[in-house]
Amino acid sequence: MSSELDPSLHAHKKGDAQHAHSKQVSNQNLLLIALVLTLGFAGVEGAAAYFANSLALISDAGHMVTDAAALGLALLAQIISRRPPSPKHSFGFGRAEALAAFVNSIAMLALVVWIVFEAISRFYDPHQVDGFTVTVVAGIGLLMNIVVAWVLSRDKKSVNTRAALVHVMGDLLGSIAALIAGIVIQLTGWMPIDAILSILVSLLILKSTIAILHESYHFLMEGVPLHIDYLQVGKDLRGVPGVLAVHDLHVWEMTPSFPALIGHIEIAEMQEWPQIMSRINTMLLDQHGIDHVTLQPEVFGTMDDHTHDEHFQDDALSVPVNHQGDTFYVQCMDGESTHRMAYHAWGNPRNPKVLLCVHGLTRRGSDFKTLAEAMCKDYYVVCPDVVGRGDSDRLSNPMQYAVPQYVADIAQLVKTLGVSQVDWFGTSMGGLIGMVYAAMPNSPIRKMLINDVGPKIEAEAIKRLGSYVGQPFSFANRTDALNRLNTICASFGEHTPDEWETYNGPMLIERNGLWIMHYDPDIAVPFASVNPIMAKAGEMAMWHAFKQIHIPMLIVRGAQSDLLSAATVEQMCKVNPHARSIEIPNVGHAPAFVKKEQVALAQEFFS
Repeated sequence: MSSELDPSLHAHKKGDAQHAHSKQVSNQNLLLIALVLTLGFAGVEGAAAYFANSLALISDAGHMVTDAAALGLALLAQIISRRPPSPKHSFGFGRAEALAAFVNSIAMLALVVWIVFEAISRFYDPHQVDGFTVTVVAGIGLLMNIVVAWVLSRDKKSVNTRAALVHVMGDLLGSIAALIAGIVIQLTGWMPIDAILSILVSLLILKSTIAILHESYHFLMEGVPLHIDYLQVGKDLRGVPGVLAVHDLHVWEMTPSFPALIGHIEIAEMQEWPQIMSRINTMLLDQHGIDHVTLQPEVFGTMDDHTHDEHFQDDALSVPVNHQGDTFYVQCMDGESTHRMAYHAWGNPRNPKVLLCVHGLTRRGSDFKTLAEAMCKDYYVVCPDVVGRGDSDRLSNPMQYAVPQYVADIAQLVKTLGVSQVDWFGTSMGGLIGMVYAAMPNSPIRKMLINDVGPKIEAEAIKRLGSYVGQPFSFANRTDALNRLNTICASFGEHTPDEWETYNGPMLIERNGLWIMHYDPDIAVPFASVNPIMAKAGEMAMWHAFKQIHIPMLIVRGAQSDLLSAATVEQMCKVNPHARSIEIPNVGHAPAFVKKEQVALAQEFFS
């Protein structure tokens, strides 16, 4: 087997990290110059310290020796770190720098401890110090250390070089202390100054040494880079449109100054992943400086159980982002073809309590915006655009715009959400879909609010619906279009202009300079094809389905509704003991649930 690494294994393609691993490192010549100067003077200062009997000079000479070792180790680390990746070291050897910094810091701590110990002992056993020799040698050492420090300060990026620089700065301070000690001894003869200044210098360099030690240790232990907020990264990831949840998230540095991230991202549809990944890459680079990203996408609700990072799951800051009307898609089948059904979500996608809100014949999921905002603290509220409406696809065969197809699509949505139970809010057609779905074996519906619909639909309402469903609707001015739509929807009750905008505004879309309705006009085809015999058969089937439902139901009727009669509501409550009803005054078909009292009614029922 070849010992060389296949270049293609380590190469980054478009969408991967945009840096090269042969990153800019500190100039090796700088370290070599510093090493020669330091090691040469260390011998001179060591001999002078011995003859002068100065602890300050000894400590400074000791600094110089460890500086030389540190610089040599740093130089070796620089050479090693430039080696390319190998079959046994696929990330390369960048960590050699951090390892050298860690070893240097440990050596510096040991030296500090020895100097402090020796200085304390000299208070009890004073030593005679040659002040003149200390002054001369310390002055020369100070100049040499200034030169070495200036050479090393030209590279401030490498933690390894900075660790070596801490050694040199410690020695520079030691030279200053030795110089002061020599002058004081010459002028006053006070010998304790030598030990006192040695302790002072040791304590001054201790802080920098500990900082380097902590940084290199943190790096070697693959800690989160100190400049990156791990929890904020998680929150920002979950805030990316299309991301439902994040788990198994890890952030670390492969080599100093080059952070990396891996994790699992839960999404609604795998087809959306390329666009989501592009948004994630942009966000991580712009907001956190992370450009080496490896993420595994998973379809929400279908993945196996994982061992998640406990604090990431439990920390209040790490709860998945609360959606506020974000749009997602689920892939559904219609015969041999497929289509996408859009759904809009409010709340925490991790919440096991899911409320499905399904709209009427010509409506869309945005109808429930006000209700969803009120309910999303307790529920993950999901509001689909039934196929042919809103952001969902159109069907090629208009005869499939019918309850069986709608039920199949909703079942696929529930499967995608990965929940075993849902509560149901169905307005008009949404109520019919809910009744059929709830009557099916093993239905996930736990509780259902049926908004102004029943097994029997009054003939007057069918006539009214036929007068506008699928009929031409186009306006050059949005205001005119909205006013016309508000007139059509007058039976929903009296509303303020803002409420009408919230409720009916999303129903209008602009196309080719004209404002039209959001839905496929062909949804009217199966509706128009129903004859009296088919209508009667459908009504009998719906009564049969309604009787099979064994969950709590609340039937809401607009007092002036022309679609759901009071007699039908009475019959529904009679044939199914799980149903109760309430009537909302001054409203026809169907209450819009944008009024506070109507929203409170739903909250009370589902609480």
